[in-house]
Amino acid sequence: MISLATQSFGKESEYKRAILTILSFYAHLPNDSATSQVVLFTDYPTYFEFYLQGVPVKYVTLTTEKIKVMRGTIDFLHRMKIALIEEAFHLVQSNLIYVDSDTFFIADPTPLLEKLSPVNSFMHLKEYEFEKLWNQPLPFGQASRAFIQLIESKQFLLAGGSKISVTPKHYSWNAGVMFFHATHARFIPDVYSLTDQFYLSTQSHASEQYAFSVVLQENTKLEPCNSVIYHYWYRVKKQIIDLFLAEQINISLGEKALGQKLEQVRAWCTMLPGYFEENILMVKDNAIQSFNERKYWQGYKYALKVFSKKPFDFEFFKDVFYHTKKWLKH
Repeated sequence: MISLATQSFGKESEYKRAILTILSFYAHLPNDSATSQVVLFTDYPTYFEFYLQGVPVKYVTLTTEKIKVMRGTIDFLHRMKIALIEEAFHLVQSNLIYVDSDTFFIADPTPLLEKLSPVNSFMHLKEYEFEKLWNQPLPFGQASRAFIQLIESKQFLLAGGSKISVTPKHYSWNAGVMFFHATHARFIPDVYSLTDQFYLSTQSHASEQYAFSVVLQENTKLEPCNSVIYHYWYRVKKQIIDLFLAEQINISLGEKALGQKLEQVRAWCTMLPGYFEENILMVKDNAIQSFNERKYWQGYKYALKVFSKKPFDFEFFKDVFYHTKKWLKH
């Protein structure tokens, strides 16, 4: 048995992202879904029931009080991720895939699932060594620098009373996707312990990611799983997907048979990675980022691409003009 756990609450765009996540999972699994299930933590189960007919879903209702408990005494939003993974393990007693709802599967995860073991785990992608946090510019990088200062100054207490050293050479892995063996439930108390210590001292919103990264690196062989799942964490990509899903996830889709839904979603998952990169919102953002990094010719290349698609975008023209004046002054 393999279980998929995710969370979705707050607003309709979040619900639609989770529907894509869940349907994409089944769209890429082999035909036999009897050995799989979904655990969905949400404040609105009835919204999903229409779209997920035929999918084996356990709904866990997120009340205001439950969310408060999950956030803990440190009142940290992303601590919820640890709590729902812990609860999912109790509910399913099986291997577990955790995914944020800003994800969709692009390939069959079975080959990676077959590699899961007490000593093998997966997170989405290896991102950076902790020592790279020194390079974060202020004031944006204040929490990042506080974290690297913290780990260089002390050891950390684990749930069982032992201590661990976290070094600048440990890696941060993206925690938007994690594949756990059933035995990995034993790591959850240590993840809680590290998260609470990291967040209290630094207010870093990556505290739970750092905790999962350290615990899994120390106890398992940690590998990436980005070959089977796409994580669109960047804010502009979220804008793009929300516009897309607002049109595509509708009554017509909900009324289709499950097989037809999965066929449709499989086609979306093939198309979407390229769609993100070519979308005018992403091209605009690439232009502005290039200008901010003083890569002006690259910025103009992106800007020309925008104007070829939308020649009368006067607001974007103002942005380009602003950066051009800034360049000429230098």
